[in-house]
Amino acid sequence: MSAPFAAIDAATVAALKGGDEKALEKIFRSHYDVLLERAVERLKGEPAAAPRLVASTVLELWAVRGSMETSAQVEGFFNEELRNRAGAVRARMASVHRFEKKEGVAAHDPRPAPSADELWKEIAETLHRPPVDPAEAAKRRRANAAHGAAEHIAKVSARRSWKGPALIATLGAIAVVVGVMYANKAGKAAAVSQLLASNDAQTVLTRQGQFGNLPLSDSSTVRLAAESRITVIPKFGVEYRAASVMGSAAVTVAPGNPVPLEIRLGDASAKASSGEFAVRDYPDDGARFVNARTATVEVTAKGGTRTLNPGETIAIDSAGMIRDATATEAAQYFAWVDGKLVLRDVTVAYAAQRLWRWFGMEVTVADSAARDRLISISVPLESSKAAVEAIGGAGGVVFGYDKDNKMIFSAPAPTRARRAR
Repeated sequence: MSAPFAAIDAATVAALKGGDEKALEKIFRSHYDVLLERAVERLKGEPAAAPRLVASTVLELWAVRGSMETSAQVEGFFNEELRNRAGAVRARMASVHRFEKKEGVAAHDPRPAPSADELWKEIAETLHRPPVDPAEAAKRRRANAAHGAAEHIAKVSARRSWKGPALIATLGAIAVVVGVMYANKAGKAAAVSQLLASNDAQTVLTRQGQFGNLPLSDSSTVRLAAESRITVIPKFGVEYRAASVMGSAAVTVAPGNPVPLEIRLGDASAKASSGEFAVRDYPDDGARFVNARTATVEVTAKGGTRTLNPGETIAIDSAGMIRDATATEAAQYFAWVDGKLVLRDVTVAYAAQRLWRWFGMEVTVADSAARDRLISISVPLESSKAAVEAIGGAGGVVFGYDKDNKMIFSAPAPTRARRAR
């Protein structure tokens, strides 16, 4: 059992909530050892990942600091966040180990484990990293483009007719108009980013096994899935209708507003003026997803912009490229909106991990032979019993408890052969 979590004094919690970075550092340094120990426990065989798991959790605490009122809340946040993020790390490392086993190689990180001082330096650098201003980035791109055009023109023959200057003037006028339009759009994007990062933004969280409903001031509504977070800009609906989501959410957009409702997924966004759409951005999925249920949705990412018609679902990969989601992805990732847990061709180990997200049940697979067995299930989210039974039946494992009273899936007991009379 890990060491107890020392209580944080009320003044430090209040300073953290108010945006005092020194309070965050104080909590990190005074509780680093116990957080590291708990991270190692939850990683279950991947201790090398523990220090940076702690660092990412501390950064997440800073992101939601406005909702922290007591020491118990901070401790509860750390416990839930470490457990949640550790599950994602274990899932990624399981894929790595399967690759190693298949290819006969072994990955090794030669770097020593970072110290608490080194980790805090990384955290502080992340906190102080200036946000990217889309308007300024656009300005630099236009300057570079203009410089390149000037070099090209300088190489053109000196002999020109009147058509050349006229064409250049026309193209220049078009470029100015397009540039102003782009800068205006980029300026709005930057304004939304600043509003989302402000201390006055409202953040709502759901934990494992929890779902939430959030009415917005413009009569739009948001349904939050388990293990999700939404941040809503201050004065929502006055000039902008924008929020950011981590996890998954279904949004019903109130019509009649000239400003579309925007949901940010990291550096991507989804906008709609009416109807319902859903988004998903869990770290262990490897991609972000947008499902246009009844809405027409404009999705923008690094790789471009695409308009989704009702019923379409897209995925955005880590490079920002947009692609059509597979039928399995669409069915599996947004089934919760219709009150179902759908898993298709996943391992028993992966299915067991989903019990933690959707029902708050931490179940391990003790039967090593069954861990990588592929199963498919579809059960109502209102019944954890139905989910456990479906996984057990499809995976050929039995639900029970080990000697420490922890929930497990184990191999069924062997049947005794009857003696012939």
